[in-house]
Amino acid sequence: MKAYLFLVKCISTLENLFCFSMLILCSFLVLLQVLNRYIFHFEIMWIGDLSLYLFIPSLIYSIAITTREQHHTSVDVFMEMSLKNKPEFIKLSKIFINILVLSVIIYLIPMAHRQFMSAIKYPEYGTLVPWFNTSWIRQSVLIALSLCAFHTLHHILMQTLDFIKGFNSGGLKCP
Repeated sequence: MKAYLFLVKCISTLENLFCFSMLILCSFLVLLQVLNRYIFHFEIMWIGDLSLYLFIPSLIYSIAITTREQHHTSVDVFMEMSLKNKPEFIKLSKIFINILVLSVIIYLIPMAHRQFMSAIKYPEYGTLVPWFNTSWIRQSVLIALSLCAFHTLHHILMQTLDFIKGFNSGGLKCP
């Protein structure tokens, strides 16, 4: 279990590091583009495209981070309001919602896999950045969905263990 939790922590750290560094890099590129255009009057056309090519995959990867952090706000608020005094039902509903989320992700993965393979087979290059292979933008969808599936499975496992632990300790009653 310690090795598994260490793996989860390593993946989380890599996700955070990647998205943080891409956000900083994209912000720097946009600042550079604004400075070049309005102050130095020397527009470098490909900076905007490059920042976009880096921003979109990091945006897609941020979906995996949102899944990891369990930010399903509207669903959580509804469940906590409607099942206010029933913690066992709240725990079961979170497990059920995560199972539904996982089933949607599993449904989407084959489509993303086809796009991934197509992006490998037929690379596409940027218009203003001709040396930049933009196919990795399509490839990032499969990676993000795989990370979402991993995080959702992790949540199902941890929530189920928490439910069983609460049930065995006598803190929860069988619904």
